[in-house]
Amino acid sequence: MKYDHLIKAIEDGAEEKIREISDSKDREIREILERAESESAQLRKDLLAQTNQRVDLERNKEIYSAREQAKDHLARARNEAFLSVFRVSDEQLSSLRSSPAYGAFFKAVMAEITESLDSEKIRLHIDQKDEALCRQLIKDTAREFEIVTDLTTKGGLIGSTPDGKVVIRNTIEDRLARAKERMKVIVFSGLYGDQDVR
Repeated sequence: MKYDHLIKAIEDGAEEKIREISDSKDREIREILERAESESAQLRKDLLAQTNQRVDLERNKEIYSAREQAKDHLARARNEAFLSVFRVSDEQLSSLRSSPAYGAFFKAVMAEITESLDSEKIRLHIDQKDEALCRQLIKDTAREFEIVTDLTTKGGLIGSTPDGKVVIRNTIEDRLARAKERMKVIVFSGLYGDQDVR
């Protein structure tokens, strides 16, 4: 009987020990699971934050790139519109020589040259097509001129001192090139309604 009681006590002690070990293991397992869930939640949170940062960075890059492309397209469109205005002007001025107003134009640009050059003799560089008109216009002046037919132009002329140190370019092409620079801001303002641009 003593042995039965001893065996029973040993069995009860073993069962108690098994329960304690089991409870301890269950606690450890719960703690490991809780720690794993906590770490997993933190890892998901960190990964989500990193992903959001990358998405924001890519979005900002795309927005910047799109803005730069839009600016580039706008600049090209404005420049093309500006150039088309002068292409039309250039085409219209191509036929100026055959217009009845050409004589008055030629006389006016020649007068600008003669008024600007303070020289006893003036060298006029002209297109051969304008030689008769030029000779007719210089008859009425008291100045001495040298006519050189060395230009190919849509109209107008170039005047210089005999030594070539002072040159005044008054061809249609030269005047149009100067007008392009002066008119760029005005044309852009007219095309795009930028009232503040002067």
